[in-house]
Amino acid sequence: MIGQNALIQILSIALSAIITFFTLSFSAKLFGPEILGNLAYLLSLTGLIFAFSDLGFSRAHIHYTAHSKNVGNNLGTFLTLKSILFLASSFIAVGYYLLSNSSSHWLLFGLIIAYEVLTRFSDSILITFEALQQSLPQNLIKLIAKLFRLAALLFMAKILVSDLGFGLTYLAEAAALIIFSLWLLTRFKPLGFNQLLANKYILYSLPFFAIIPLSYLQTNSLVLILRKFQPASEVGYYSASNQLVGFIKTIYASVMIYFFPKISQFHQQNNLLAIKNYAQSAFRYLLTWFTPIFMLLYWFRQEVVLLTLGSDFLPAIPVFTAFLLGVYLLMIIAPFDQVLFATKNHRPLVLVNFVSLILAVLAGWLLSPSFGAVGTVIASIIAWITSGVWHLILIKTRLKFKPLLNFPGLTIPAVCLTLLTQLIVNYFHPAIVLKLLLSGLTIIIYFSSLFILKLITRQDIKYLKSVLKI
Repeated sequence: MIGQNALIQILSIALSAIITFFTLSFSAKLFGPEILGNLAYLLSLTGLIFAFSDLGFSRAHIHYTAHSKNVGNNLGTFLTLKSILFLASSFIAVGYYLLSNSSSHWLLFGLIIAYEVLTRFSDSILITFEALQQSLPQNLIKLIAKLFRLAALLFMAKILVSDLGFGLTYLAEAAALIIFSLWLLTRFKPLGFNQLLANKYILYSLPFFAIIPLSYLQTNSLVLILRKFQPASEVGYYSASNQLVGFIKTIYASVMIYFFPKISQFHQQNNLLAIKNYAQSAFRYLLTWFTPIFMLLYWFRQEVVLLTLGSDFLPAIPVFTAFLLGVYLLMIIAPFDQVLFATKNHRPLVLVNFVSLILAVLAGWLLSPSFGAVGTVIASIIAWITSGVWHLILIKTRLKFKPLLNFPGLTIPAVCLTLLTQLIVNYFHPAIVLKLLLSGLTIIIYFSSLFILKLITRQDIKYLKSVLKI
């Protein structure tokens, strides 16, 4: 039931966010930007290699499992395909380490490879629940795994404050994740392998053979470029800011768990009107619910960084601010990005991702030496804007509807109110209590403007209550 799922989702996201917040905070304050930067570099390096461990099979699994009557058969076929890719990626990673004369200790590098394999295999199991629109199992397992990492973090901070000690905290999370995921796997027994279904997975995934690695290349190559020109601490500022903004990405990505399977169902029914209305509603609700969060984070960006990461990370404030803008742009595109995948209009995205990758790498190479982590974020934003606009054009030309309906009315009041409030804060330098009151008043004015413009109606409030069963 969507109402129960929504409530479970909100609760699990809230608990997960609290645990992740403390984990990030303790990591930053106990280990510092340099160690965080070293691990971020290694994770990006292995992430680049393990980009070839998916190749779009996860998308295919969600698509075919959403309306399957034999989930065990789907999952068994999916895990067989994924295991082959995990094994190949592991061999490549080990080969790279042996041939590259890496400065990283072999034990730390091996630990990160184990982390990649265990977490990705676990995700391959848990993604089945996403296809079935069941939020509780996967969220509960991930929540428990985060608790294991938090406990390991506090333990390692007392006995081994080093790259290896910090890396072991990731392994603790991965171990918990795989143990509980394998336990959940028993729900779908007996597992099977179906060659015909495997062929369908491969056929569906063919365009992703380039799309998925290209997206990973864009994300991870920028960290590698940043480390080439800047010290590990600058990578630490980038990584910590990315994780801090990642809280919001996690929340709205969780909302999308309901979105992709639903669009797939509409596509199976050849109901283009339902796809259009559903996409427009998802866009409007995402902006309505999350824009105030971005406004608050912008106003309190210095307080957020100082409270969460500590004084050693004050240079990360501009990085965090740039990430806020980038993630907000990503959120605007998110529903329509999902529509392209769900309606099998994803083949042109190979070219989109390739062009975005080239732009990101070029911009990162040019900006990182002079602007450090901020330049790296700007390179990402350039790529995100390029791919986002391209996605919207594809929506309009292939599905024949205008994607950004009501976009000006939803965003212009927010931008004006955000800048006006920031000007007031810069001029008067109010105490934190007054700043909170001013921010709350501004949010109320924002929602009032949406009611005046009829972008939010009483019907929307009733719908939200029905979703949450309030």
